[in-house]
Amino acid sequence: MIKTDLFGRALHDYWYNQEPEDLITWTHLTEPEILPTDYLFRDFDKMPYVEQLALKKASGNILDIGAGSGIHSLWLQQQGRQVTALEYSKLSCQLMADRGIYQIVQSDFFDYNPNIRFDTLLFLMNGVGIVKKAKYLDRLFLQLKKLLTPTGQAFLHSSDLKYLYESDASFKMPSKTYYGDVDFYIGYKNQTEQFNWTYIDANTLRVVAKQQGFKTRLLHTSEEGDFLMSVYFK
Repeated sequence: MIKTDLFGRALHDYWYNQEPEDLITWTHLTEPEILPTDYLFRDFDKMPYVEQLALKKASGNILDIGAGSGIHSLWLQQQGRQVTALEYSKLSCQLMADRGIYQIVQSDFFDYNPNIRFDTLLFLMNGVGIVKKAKYLDRLFLQLKKLLTPTGQAFLHSSDLKYLYESDASFKMPSKTYYGDVDFYIGYKNQTEQFNWTYIDANTLRVVAKQQGFKTRLLHTSEEGDFLMSVYFK
């Protein structure tokens, strides 16, 4: 449940020129970092390669999950693709409508139950984290079964946080929880929002996908350790 929706507020303030500020993000494992608000409105040529790759491969009827400011949906729309922007934030949905995105649905991903199916599902910007914790990963694939066409595929973007534990002896690998589960924080205009998030490694995604009847294909891994994986039916 979104309470203060700081992310949506930052997007809204930037687009409507209402004294926007940069966001601050951190986790219980990492130090605060500045997330420039204008980065969330970047053009295609400023997007990381994994995002460009997924957008180029997206085809048919496309669902952009966690669409935010609509940068991915807008580019797809400009290319003549059929895309629906799915977003929980009311502020972000208003913003996307004003930016000219045609198809917008305000809904939580796991509550979304349309009467159509999609050929491509996009989970960009570490979008796999919407499951909140790794132990809930089954929910993601159960929803994919409801939303994907038989020949469709989902593009999953995630990161493996194992490097944090391997590079810093002060980090102790948890014994009772998944090491990619984090307490995530957003700071904006002297307010803070906290929620659960997870970064799932590629092998765990493969294992759970196979258990749920899917095949996987690793499309790209960056030097920073994030990756793009395609998931599709057997």
